[in-house]
Amino acid sequence: MSEKTEQPTEKKLREARDRGEVAKSKDFTQTLLIIALFGYTVGNSDSIIADLAKLLVLPIDMMGGEFRSTSEILLGQFMRETINLMWPFVVIVLVVGIFAETIQTGVLFAFEALKPSAKKLNVVENAKNMFSKKNLVEFLKNNFKVAVLCVVVWVLVRDSLPLLMFVPDRGVEELGVLVGQLIKQMIIYVGLTYVALSLADLIWQRKLHTKQLMMSKDEVKQEYKTMEGDPHVKGHRRQLYQEMVSEGAVQRSRSASVIITNPTHLAIALLYDEKSTPLPMVVAKGEGALAERMVTAARQAGVPVMQDIPVARALFEQADVDQYIPSDLIEPVAAVLRLVRRLGSQPGSQSANSDGI
Repeated sequence: MSEKTEQPTEKKLREARDRGEVAKSKDFTQTLLIIALFGYTVGNSDSIIADLAKLLVLPIDMMGGEFRSTSEILLGQFMRETINLMWPFVVIVLVVGIFAETIQTGVLFAFEALKPSAKKLNVVENAKNMFSKKNLVEFLKNNFKVAVLCVVVWVLVRDSLPLLMFVPDRGVEELGVLVGQLIKQMIIYVGLTYVALSLADLIWQRKLHTKQLMMSKDEVKQEYKTMEGDPHVKGHRRQLYQEMVSEGAVQRSRSASVIITNPTHLAIALLYDEKSTPLPMVVAKGEGALAERMVTAARQAGVPVMQDIPVARALFEQADVDQYIPSDLIEPVAAVLRLVRRLGSQPGSQSANSDGI
């Protein structure tokens, strides 16, 4: 089997994305959720404590009443207070969760991942996945994170021990202040450590995802051959080419010396400068809708548009773009150019019929 040394192609990345296989870190999402929930809890601690107090005193306020009616009222109020307390947390989890996933993977709708698959019910395959290399790495990674967090907490406690040793001499109030400072430091340093670990995990997941999609040279060649033979790809390329040619013809018509038409089915743009071109040169030609666009662009740019059916047909059939006109058409084209020169002295004259000249 060929060694997979090539970066995954756009097609393979797109197919993996359609299956829901993207690089993302659960730790990164969890970190943002914890920060958001903790920030909301700290910022709204007074109202949260008040809501909790209402829940605690509800049974006391209802004591002494008839059981059935009191229990119904108590249940209704309990549900309302619980919803009032919990809905901000639910909204935060939904919004931050979606935001965290979106900044990692972009907007992703992987419907293929939701399709039922026999592989998901395969007991043997699921057992193998439980002891796969990926799960082993996840197990070691989680243990490493716990170890790092324990070290951070231990360092903070160790550095605070000298101050805690003098608490008996300073009273209980001093103990509360020191413990509060220690908890605050733990939250800050543990939070920063967790952020750093989650960012490292995100980078690792992206590298791992790319490595899993690596391709061999044979796979790249086969994919290229398949795409070359795809009629949709060929059709798309042909369409792009035609659009480029059409746009180029329209742009060249704006700077031509004259446009010779048939009058609406064919249009040939000629460029002639006595100082730089020995003979008139065909700079663009088109038929049908393209011919109409060329004529419209030429008129907007003030380029003369001449109707000469025989000359237009002959130029369209015999002349090539970016080539001088054929020798047998020099005289008819010269007659058209002479007419253009005469009309050039008449203000507002941008089109004429040169048939019979």
